[in-house]
Amino acid sequence: MEITLRAMTSIDKKEILACLKMLKDTHADTSFMHEAFHKDNPKDFNRTWFAWANTLFGELILKIKHENLDILSTRFD
Repeated sequence: MEITLRAMTSIDKKEILACLKMLKDTHADTSFMHEAFHKDNPKDFNRTWFAWANTLFGELILKIKHENLDILSTRFD
């Protein structure tokens, strides 16, 4: 959740992109956001389903859509 909030409060596109990449790299192949995860092993996370973290991520995407639409076309391979 901290990574999502960091992106939501940033005005720096590079920082927002870095946060989005971290979120993509740490969802543990679940396609859901997690409240917390082990820094060395994203597959070691708490709460399989946590609506607050997922909703916060959705709010981030909507914020980016309204403020920095071009960011959403970025591919993270």
